[in-house]
Amino acid sequence: MGALSNIDPTAVAVWASAVVLFALIAVLRAVFKLNFSLLTVLALGLGIALSLVFDGQVDSLNLLGNIYINLITALVAPLIFVSIISSITYVGSLKKLRSIGLRSVGWLLLTNLIAIVMTLGVAIPLHIGSGVKLVDDESTAGFLTSQTAPLDQVILNFFPKNIVGDLSGNRVVPIIITATVLAIAIVSVGRQKDVSVVKRFFEQTKGVIYKAVGYVVELTPYAVVVLGATSTAATTSKADALLALLSILVLGFVLNIIQAFVVNGLLLKFVAHVPPLTFFKAVLPAQTTAFATQSSVATLPLSIRQLGTVGVGADVANFTTPIGTTIGMPGCAGVWPMLSAVFTINALGLGYSPASYVALAVIGLLSSIGTAGVPGTAIVTATTVFTAVGLPVQLLVPLVPVSNIVGMPSTMANVSAAVTCAAIVSRQTGEFDESVLDSARAGRHRHRAGVVVSPAGGAVAAPVVPVAAPLGAVGVAASVVASPVAAGVGAAHKPVQPGFAVTPGLSLTLHQSMLRVQADDDADDAPAPVGACGISAHAATAKAA
Repeated sequence: MGALSNIDPTAVAVWASAVVLFALIAVLRAVFKLNFSLLTVLALGLGIALSLVFDGQVDSLNLLGNIYINLITALVAPLIFVSIISSITYVGSLKKLRSIGLRSVGWLLLTNLIAIVMTLGVAIPLHIGSGVKLVDDESTAGFLTSQTAPLDQVILNFFPKNIVGDLSGNRVVPIIITATVLAIAIVSVGRQKDVSVVKRFFEQTKGVIYKAVGYVVELTPYAVVVLGATSTAATTSKADALLALLSILVLGFVLNIIQAFVVNGLLLKFVAHVPPLTFFKAVLPAQTTAFATQSSVATLPLSIRQLGTVGVGADVANFTTPIGTTIGMPGCAGVWPMLSAVFTINALGLGYSPASYVALAVIGLLSSIGTAGVPGTAIVTATTVFTAVGLPVQLLVPLVPVSNIVGMPSTMANVSAAVTCAAIVSRQTGEFDESVLDSARAGRHRHRAGVVVSPAGGAVAAPVVPVAAPLGAVGVAASVVASPVAAGVGAAHKPVQPGFAVTPGLSLTLHQSMLRVQADDDADDAPAPVGACGISAHAATAKAA
């Protein structure tokens, strides 16, 4: 009886309820074929309801949430490393690489600049923070200051010094630089020597890693239940302390939502020429997961996966989206630091001139380079900005609880900006698959049209990499493999190379450098792991007759 007396009845009830909700999600997925996006949103609602029912006493579920985040975060570093190498070697053109890289960085920084200008334009006229008395807590401020580093150290940390350490520490910028340099070297050597073995190794490795990512991503709806419950509990437990800071809390939510959907929606419509509603419907699972996990890095595999369902080229998705986890970040490095700064300036009654606000905006933009896409980034970035402009860091302390809550929509804004920039770069570099977008616009995600045959530096046959259907799909009817053709040669004028495995129920036709895959109309409409399965592909799974 002694052991049983230590069991918390509330924790047992919470776990039992969570298991019931997991079973409900499994039934909705397997029996009713509920769309993956809707299932993820429903899971978030169920998690919030679970927290409210048990009055926020759901701490025991943190174990499950942390397991999910650890699993998916463990795959991020190898995913970025191998994906960038594979994508660049398939591009085979340094000129094209420069185009993708410069456009990616430019658009990511522009989204953050828009967020900064928008926040200052709203917060300054509203005089947010005026009349609020902030607590001067120097002891806690010491911890915040310790999380920042001098500018020269920040720049130094961008460059790799130990690739094993960078991979184990998920240091995104050094990983990107190392992978890019190595990939450029492979392309350069490939002009004089046969490097097909090296290319094949990274392509096959990417297929293995992305298959593993696919398994973890399928757990997302279940994890969102847990993460939604624990996030809601953390929010409600701080409600009393936040009443005095309600204005900055509400404004933080509103500005991030505007940034995520209105600003990005306008960019999608007028720059990427993509219907915003269609796009946001496709990437909703990534946005929801970002909201719940508060981690752009943990959401990265799902972001790349969903981009493929609206026609974004795999080369761009695998390159631009990872960069978006550390550059730009309009929510955590744009909205929140500017909002905190204006709040503090008004609370202290400081007379800031227009030139001072311009300097504040420039520092905010620069601080967004190298921002870590993990929970708590917003307050660290705000500390960096405060230190740079001479504002007292200790006055950020009472804003920490608000930052933790606003971190949810901030991360959603970060992820939304990254996928939006990927769509823009894909459109501008000619990597966009219009046929896939048309299918998504018509709501026919089950018709995975347009398996892009990526150009390669040489006519090297690609390894057979199957596109697996999501877990829970009934009757997988196909495994499709893309095979590259020589650069500059259209697939319509070149026979398909060996390495295609097709089962009955699918028809393959070549059309303008694309392999078109058609499946039965009643196929499962859950998002297939396209763009994140080791090939530049959009594939369809058909239901067994």
